[in-house]
Amino acid sequence: MNESFAGAPLVVMVTGASTFVGGYLVRRLAQRPDIERVIGVDAVPPTKAMHRRMEPAEFIRVDYRSHIFGKIMATNEVDTVVHCSTSVTDNHFPSASTKDAIVFGSMRVFAACQKSETVKRVIMRSSTQVYGSSSRNAALVTEDLVSGAAVAGGHPRDLLDAEAYARSMARRRSDIDLTVLRLAPIMGPNIETLPRSLFERPVVPSLIGRDARLQFLHQDDALGALEHAVVAGRPGTYNIAGDGAISMSQAIRLAGRVPLPVIGPAFGPAVAAIRGRGRGHFDKVQLAYLSFGNAFDTTRMRNELGFEPRFSTRQAMEDVARQGPVEPTIGVDSIRGVEQRVASLARRFAGIGSTDRHGWTVDA
Repeated sequence: MNESFAGAPLVVMVTGASTFVGGYLVRRLAQRPDIERVIGVDAVPPTKAMHRRMEPAEFIRVDYRSHIFGKIMATNEVDTVVHCSTSVTDNHFPSASTKDAIVFGSMRVFAACQKSETVKRVIMRSSTQVYGSSSRNAALVTEDLVSGAAVAGGHPRDLLDAEAYARSMARRRSDIDLTVLRLAPIMGPNIETLPRSLFERPVVPSLIGRDARLQFLHQDDALGALEHAVVAGRPGTYNIAGDGAISMSQAIRLAGRVPLPVIGPAFGPAVAAIRGRGRGHFDKVQLAYLSFGNAFDTTRMRNELGFEPRFSTRQAMEDVARQGPVEPTIGVDSIRGVEQRVASLARRFAGIGSTDRHGWTVDA
């Protein structure tokens, strides 16, 4: 690969334009005078509000698996593609539909880029979830951690498969520069993400015996990093995260919430109960992250990519607490009510033993 991008982008296509990250990135790029055209594409239409925010950019509804997608790329002489459709999991637990969007959608997008005669640069939005969360992880996770590693499955496996399609394209087309941005969990007052949803309620589940290290990326820095990669970035794979890490207990205090200590098997039911969604859905990836967390080495981001986040992890959390929706405070009786709901769900779905009057397990 070349050491840096050759020439300024003229026609930029952004996939996943109906997501928060994709849609707002389209808006930011469309406001740049050095970019001639910006085209947002997605398989689903954006909301009316998001569509208005994209102006003067264009939006085209198209299924990435359709042959029409490649024709749109060729007809508009797209030279830069930003693949943001992986953002579908920002506020949704992984499912068959999200897997289809991430794995098979990415395969089609990168195949179209490989066949294109005009595409010269590709930026992929990935995630630090590819590293998994474990007590065996390094204190600062570098971009090389997953090299040659076998990931069992789930969302991290899907993202790694998508990255593999991107790198396969780059090997076959040495004239295309590829930048992969692994974004840390995003926090912000406007974006809805799974990590942020934990701090929207007065009570936040906290795993007993664990105090995970959390490193976040502010929504503005997520968009800023992608924009920087389009106009001034370099090929390579980069961790993108705000400075520093905070513990789960610190995050709860910064959000002004009350911790609800629960044991591991009760964590999923606790999240579902507090969010008011019945049993709900939760996956092992999220549970592992909230058990151990991760902190990331961002040396490459600064020294090679040349990007500097404006918000630290702590400042991102403080911004959410300052500008986010204010929930009513709750009393002790309400907290005990939540504890009882969690204990009931834990017995029902996790098969744990009976509880005492405070809802804690007394036998298994």
